[in-house]
Amino acid sequence: MKKNILVVMFFVFSLIGCGKKEKPKPPLPHVDIQIAHSYDVPYVFDYPGIVQGVVDYPVIPRVSGAIFKQNYTEGTYVKKDAILYQIDPRPFQYNLNSFQGQLVKDQAAMENYKIIWERYKTLYKTNAVSLQDVETALINYKTAQGNVKTDIANINQEKLNLEYCQVRAPADGYIAERQVTVGDMVTAFQTQLNVINSVNNMYILFSMPENDRLTIEQGMIESKIHVPTSYKFRIDVELADGSVMQNAGYVEFADTRISLKNGVWNLRGYVDNKDLRNKLLAGQFVHVYLHGAKFSNAFAIPQIAVFRDDNGPFVYILDTKNQVQKKYVTTGKMVKDLWIINSGIESGDRLIVDGGVKVSLGETVVVDKIIDTANEVKDVVITESSSPPVVASESPQPTVKSTIPKKANNYKL
Repeated sequence: MKKNILVVMFFVFSLIGCGKKEKPKPPLPHVDIQIAHSYDVPYVFDYPGIVQGVVDYPVIPRVSGAIFKQNYTEGTYVKKDAILYQIDPRPFQYNLNSFQGQLVKDQAAMENYKIIWERYKTLYKTNAVSLQDVETALINYKTAQGNVKTDIANINQEKLNLEYCQVRAPADGYIAERQVTVGDMVTAFQTQLNVINSVNNMYILFSMPENDRLTIEQGMIESKIHVPTSYKFRIDVELADGSVMQNAGYVEFADTRISLKNGVWNLRGYVDNKDLRNKLLAGQFVHVYLHGAKFSNAFAIPQIAVFRDDNGPFVYILDTKNQVQKKYVTTGKMVKDLWIINSGIESGDRLIVDGGVKVSLGETVVVDKIIDTANEVKDVVITESSSPPVVASESPQPTVKSTIPKKANNYKL
């Protein structure tokens, strides 16, 4: 009996002893951190655009009449001054013949009035005619001279009209689809017969939203953004199939005012079509990438390191004891998978860039990887690397991921 009691007591005390053991603590979170440093971050603006020929000339007649003949094939290349249309010349030829006949008549009248005037001058010396008769004869002679000059001007005008009956190409280029057919009546300086598109020199028309323009202007005032002089951005052109032509041209014009129609800032790029592998055509829709802008001494961190609560965006940082702290930041432009931070971060801050979703404020963490760009804040370049612009402890050169698709590497001009 005593033996059974002792066994029961042993089990009771064993259970009591087990209940006093402490529960094991959960493992500390593991994170990767990046040491914050500022550097010049390149930024690429991109907008849709439309191609336009530098010499997109409308073909417009200078005389009115009926189209007599068409001398070209639509869609072909034509040289400057090539005859495109023939307007019926017969009405102008008849007018020319009429003015030439009138000239002969007026020249005879002028000779007659000249003889009368010279005769009256002689008779006036002998008092055979009055001074009034001499002056009248002179007036008639000068009037006849004026009529002859008018006839000559009319003849020259009709000769010019006959020349204008041949509608010539105003420039070299490809001629578009015709707007009129043989037999149609056209009006001088009004009817558009066709359009000639230039071949080599092309414009790309595009617009920058007002917000982007103000970002640039304010950044330049605060010396936070650098752009090329007079906004001469270098441009890449992306086609409809996704292929990109690098270094296709540059921005050659920026408007002096904001468009009253849609509140955007109109710009124009220039492209030399001869140097492009895929030739651009007028009316073609493309995507334009503007290179040359950079954020000066800016902080660019991975987007996954930025969180948001009711008070706004923030980042997690570690203090000297590896405890998690929170800093609210002001975000700016996105550069692919990076976020420009306008304020809130200081150089040397240890930012949690991986594992931030599993930490809590004030919690101690274990650092697996430290990324430091302290020695690589200069000569930042745009590459196609998929990694963010941070470097591991080996300190390779940081990179900024370009917004240009990878197909751009297929074109090296």
